Amino acid sequence: MADNYNKVLIIGGGPTTLGSENELDAAAFEKVIAFKKMGTKVLYLDNNPFSVVADEIQAANVFFQTINLENIINIITKEHPDAILFSVAGLLGQKLALQLYQSGILESEHVAIIGNSLTTFQTVADSDRLRQLLTDWNEPVIASRTVASDDDAVEFVREIGFPVIVKPLSTDHDTSRIICFNMDDLEAALQYSFDQTYIKRCSIEQSIVGFKEIEMVGIRDVDGNKILVTGLENMDPIGIHSGDSIIFAPTQTLINEEYQRLRTATFKIMDALNITGSCHIQFAQSRTDSDYFVTKISPYFTRNTALATKATAYPIAYVSTFLEVGHPLAEVRLPSKYSHIKPLLEPTLDHILVKIPLWPFEDIPDADQHLDTVMKSVGSTIGIGRTVEEAIIKAMHSSQFSPRDILPSVQNIDDDDVINQLIHPLASRILILIEALRRGFSIDDLAELTKIDQFYFYKLKQLIFAQTFVQTNPLTAESIKMGHQYGFGDGMLAELWNTSIQTVEKLNQDNNVQVTYKEVESSAGEFIENTNIFYSSYELENESQPFETDSALVIGRGGNQLGPNAAADYYTSQVLIQLHKSGYKTIVLNNNPNAVSMSPQLSDKQYIEPIQLGNILNIIRLERPKVIVLPGNRHYLAKNLKQRDELNIIVLPPDQKDAQLIRPEITNAVDYFIDGNVILPITTISYSVTSYKRNQRYNTNYQQPMNQFTQYGQKLIAEGRKQLTGGHWQGLVQVLFEETTPGNFKFAGIRPIRITETAFLTKATGINWVRVLVKKNLGNLDLVRLAELLSHTEPKRFAIMNGIFPFEALHARNHQGSSKQEVGASLQFKNIDQQKKE
Repeated sequence: MADNYNKVLIIGGGPTTLGSENELDAAAFEKVIAFKKMGTKVLYLDNNPFSVVADEIQAANVFFQTINLENIINIITKEHPDAILFSVAGLLGQKLALQLYQSGILESEHVAIIGNSLTTFQTVADSDRLRQLLTDWNEPVIASRTVASDDDAVEFVREIGFPVIVKPLSTDHDTSRIICFNMDDLEAALQYSFDQTYIKRCSIEQSIVGFKEIEMVGIRDVDGNKILVTGLENMDPIGIHSGDSIIFAPTQTLINEEYQRLRTATFKIMDALNITGSCHIQFAQSRTDSDYFVTKISPYFTRNTALATKATAYPIAYVSTFLEVGHPLAEVRLPSKYSHIKPLLEPTLDHILVKIPLWPFEDIPDADQHLDTVMKSVGSTIGIGRTVEEAIIKAMHSSQFSPRDILPSVQNIDDDDVINQLIHPLASRILILIEALRRGFSIDDLAELTKIDQFYFYKLKQLIFAQTFVQTNPLTAESIKMGHQYGFGDGMLAELWNTSIQTVEKLNQDNNVQVTYKEVESSAGEFIENTNIFYSSYELENESQPFETDSALVIGRGGNQLGPNAAADYYTSQVLIQLHKSGYKTIVLNNNPNAVSMSPQLSDKQYIEPIQLGNILNIIRLERPKVIVLPGNRHYLAKNLKQRDELNIIVLPPDQKDAQLIRPEITNAVDYFIDGNVILPITTISYSVTSYKRNQRYNTNYQQPMNQFTQYGQKLIAEGRKQLTGGHWQGLVQVLFEETTPGNFKFAGIRPIRITETAFLTKATGINWVRVLVKKNLGNLDLVRLAELLSHTEPKRFAIMNGIFPFEALHARNHQGSSKQEVGASLQFKNIDQQKKE
């Protein structure tokens, strides 16, 4: 029988970091929708200024505070929730759940923890206890021990021998797995690991580097009913962190007996731990026999749980919410767009999904770029196709932020470097594999050097054959058909043939070649589904039909990068929400598996495609959208799309190339909203912790309102208005100032308000400025109402946003940190009187 909870506190995932992108906020969004369907009031704790969930919950029920034990206890005693949900808070949530149990507050305040039990949390958090449970259930585990000192560690390593892997315990995000081949490595790894963990313990385990890494994602209800949503296969072997690996769904190289063995093991482990909700289990599978090991169990939402959702269209986070509160799996009712999917139907796929990671090394070049057991990627993109080759090309194409439809080349690297990178892989891993095949390396030798299954080299070799055929037979019917069959879009063909995309489009027409779209759904075509999630194909049947009413196409930002990062996806999500509110059917093109903007409830239709000109034109040709919203940093796309007079292009956010900076020092700003000749002041800003780069000063920490706003705020507002009057600026605009001496401010420039600051401004003022911009561009903004909202009383609190950087996680030098190197940010509010005391 399901428990009835009137009020639930959801613990969010916190700021974006290496190891956690937007997937936890996306899962929380799905869970909020599920709780609303149950009639449950939701409280939300998070300090991520780019959280979409925080904008979907009544402001009084959102707590922008650091996610820690003290703040959770304070919320419990003041708000008296019936239950707390930790499953979208990652490893940190698991740690906090245990601390709450130990504090006694749950018992005294009669608060339940939804989902897994105390015993489950304790077992998963204690590697020795987990090892014993798995051993009791006859599941093979790696030799492992938790140690509290260097002496304990050395004693254990002498028993099992090198190589070993050292992991800190109770870290917030699992990015630190250090492989050690000798005592010097061990000493360094222990020092780092003990510094990272609050309980001064770390785990040492025997290394199984070179095994296949297989991952299983399943769900289970309180009655023990369970399904396997999908299996995932890492192309890269154990030894490269899963977050940095190329991943395939479903699994590709397992024979049926191996797959069924791991599926059975997954179910046994979920039963042994009494899992309720979703569970993500990682295995090491031998390449030479049937042996396998259980390597990690995550009874909470992870980035690869999100990947399983994207691969199958099975709404894991939504369904898991009902299971966590006690509903049997068979009684869960799915949203209407999943009308034919039954919760107990185990997904079967007729397509392939490939994930390729994105790394931050261009922005942080001094970081160690070798791929190993420590996660270094900051994002990822996916490609979907009917074949492995097609999905690989689409994922590679999606992972390139180049404005042109061309893949990078490593042909200038000499043979010695190729061999070195095959053994010691870098971020250019897949390009090196392709280049090695081009140079005649045998598949057997490559498989031995890299420990990558031969299957993948045969697929890459097919891609090389296809590309060679296309290049040597330009502008022919045979080459265009082969190119499309292997995933080469029109833009890529145009680049390969050094011709215009219009020429390729004409060639398609002349040869009756037309793009079609297939639906991402979980029945392998058995049922006619309504997921409205599509990928391109060149088969005969098209499963995507245009809407009969006005539609809007929103171009997403793709995979996470440093800089705007999570804020860019927040922006895309808010654009979609406002377009829907304005009466449009919404269509989103994106390829980020962790994006909140890819949540099914945020759009009427999704396309998972490379964000390039040819792919966009194909969608436009089919959908005929009335409005197309394009990110401001996509100059090449904007230029080419605006040349087509029939298209209504809106660029949001505006491009920062229009910024006019006349002084390198920026200490303060005034934010304005401008519509026509009307200039509305919004607020004042103070900046701190800034850095220089190419004579330009970057601001990474913001405060609203500015320091001493009562003394100088109106003065700066008036000066800013003077600078803007009669100018060309529209929308959200900042006038910048430098405080040269106390109380003396010099005009420093004007710029459009950046993505990160727009999200911050929304949280700080309570007015959703992305949605205001959308309404302005659609011509339906109520300017009088907006002015009324801005005529508020004197601020009662400061909003403070601090940039977060990945330098420590990447073992990079101690940078000063620019806005282009931010991986995320944290948000807090302080009472103005409290700030004055500090």
